[in-house]
Amino acid sequence: MRNQVKLRAKNLTRQTYDTNFLKNSENEEANPNYKSVIGEKNIPNKIEENMPTHLKSKFNKGIELAEAEEENESVNKSKKENKEVGMEKRSEEDSRREDSEEEIEKKNENLYLKTPKDKLEECFKNYEPLKDNISIELKPPKEIEDRIIYYGEWDPSTNKRHGRGIQIWPDGTKYEGYWVNDKANLKGKLEHKDGNYYEGEWKDDKAEGHGIYYHSDGGKYEGEWKEDKQNGYGVENWPDGSKYEGYYLNGLKHNKGKFEWGDGSFYEGEFDNNNINGKGVYIWSDKRKYEGDWVNNKMEGKGVFNWPDGRVYKGEYKNDKKDGYGEFEWNDGKKYYGEWKEGKQNGKGKFFNPKQNVWKEGIWEKGKRITWLNEKEKS
Repeated sequence: MRNQVKLRAKNLTRQTYDTNFLKNSENEEANPNYKSVIGEKNIPNKIEENMPTHLKSKFNKGIELAEAEEENESVNKSKKENKEVGMEKRSEEDSRREDSEEEIEKKNENLYLKTPKDKLEECFKNYEPLKDNISIELKPPKEIEDRIIYYGEWDPSTNKRHGRGIQIWPDGTKYEGYWVNDKANLKGKLEHKDGNYYEGEWKDDKAEGHGIYYHSDGGKYEGEWKEDKQNGYGVENWPDGSKYEGYYLNGLKHNKGKFEWGDGSFYEGEFDNNNINGKGVYIWSDKRKYEGDWVNNKMEGKGVFNWPDGRVYKGEYKNDKKDGYGEFEWNDGKKYYGEWKEGKQNGKGKFFNPKQNVWKEGIWEKGKRITWLNEKEKS
């Protein structure tokens, strides 16, 4: 069985952004050095890395059972080869293995005995009898597959699980709820040995419809499901205070949504297969704000960036940096309208000095003015 990946926020760190500009110059040498607008938070992967994919295989043979079968096949093959070469005496390893199989059989017997009747009665209290005009029969605990025990109601005409019942896996996982045509259906609860559990609607052994997935560390997803994956509208909360509210497609954030961090910063806008793509706004905890186009989690296209002290940039971005044509205005009235490259003024532009109340055209390179046009002197 797959190892359960906890819904746990990473140790998220934030990069330091320098927001100071040279206010007494037309140059923007101290331009913020953005490596990524979202730092190391890596928003889109929170769900992808922690999606409860183990749900899909739980009602089928688990991986651990498949591995056991492979081991048994290997043992049988070895025994056959030994027999072919005339080796009739069992090896010490075979003896230990058979002893282990005897222990497993005893464990199976204990599972029958330990299937709690009071739990079944509790299940019957939580789930009303099905009203589908099928006469059901309550049978003693039965081994469905290798060491998987079912205790509950059956359809005697088909000899299939039908109605209310409890199923227990050898690792301690337990499902209680409704069964239809030998599969988990309608409503039920699947609880893992580590304390994580899903409670909600089911369709043919898969989470489908509305349901809640609880994690033992305090995380929770509540929303729509389809074939064991988040699909449709949902809300997810992390123990660190982070929260996502929006739409999912096949387990990934898709279409419109809002992601909030515990520090108060948030992104609201469009997602595409777990990536920030399209139109959206990101607001930092210090009230800086970017609104515009995004490509693969980065500012790219056209947008507007506002600083709390009144500075504003309107223009083009590429790879999280001002790139192309853009207009930057300082809070003291200075303005630069022109070309940018990798976050710096680069190329032709014009600068407005409010004290002189004049515009000057010039050439900039890597954030520094090289010359004024139509003037001989250079800076």
